[in-house]
Amino acid sequence: MAKLMKMTFSKVLVVSVLLLSSSFIPKAGIELLSLDLTARTLYQGKSVTGTGTLYYRVQGNALVTKMHSPIEQVVFTNALGEYKSYDIEENKVVLLEGEDLSSRKSFIYQFLNGQTNDLGLRDLGFKMVSTRFEDGIMINEWLAPDNKQVLSQKVEIAFENYLPIYMGFYTVNGEAIQKTYYTNYQDVLYTKMPFTITEISYMAEGDSSITRKTYSNLKMNGDVSEHWLNFEIPKNAEIIVQSTGESTFQK
Repeated sequence: MAKLMKMTFSKVLVVSVLLLSSSFIPKAGIELLSLDLTARTLYQGKSVTGTGTLYYRVQGNALVTKMHSPIEQVVFTNALGEYKSYDIEENKVVLLEGEDLSSRKSFIYQFLNGQTNDLGLRDLGFKMVSTRFEDGIMINEWLAPDNKQVLSQKVEIAFENYLPIYMGFYTVNGEAIQKTYYTNYQDVLYTKMPFTITEISYMAEGDSSITRKTYSNLKMNGDVSEHWLNFEIPKNAEIIVQSTGESTFQK
């Protein structure tokens, strides 16, 4: 079970980096940003809590997550979708590449770059097909492009006070794949970002996992350490997985 939980949390880290970032003019003069992260995952009655720090550099959209616990790990990704996950203790690295691994898919990029109206769906080829209101909440429905074979055929985004509070991914049959809730909005200079993100992922076997990511200790520009942004993986690190090519969006 411990091994299963470690694997499950590792998957959560990938999602955190992706959901939890190529060039654009930085909003409000932001060039560097860091946030402390606490991620708690509940799966099959077991709970795992991880802590780390997320670092973001606007130039090149470099996104680095340095995990402190339960394992010491560094996860890198950039605008090109080049992904590296380095296990410091084991000196092992996972190398992946794909458009869905791009830092442009991260919530940091989306909120700093004004993509709160579609959360990056438009860039993926999704098209908005309808809008409805429920109890004062505006809900936009998006459909996947016909030329892409993706698991999520329909996506719903709900807004309150012009900010996204919910994003739901569904199969062609309307079955929920993942539900994401954005709460605890805070000011980041002249924009707002959610400092709590809760994700519910539904498994094929009917089970589900719940992950709550809480961000804190915001630092910007000169207050941000660039140590992990400039960190280089040792050349003698063992490559345990390597894959390149376009990945499939399965939020």
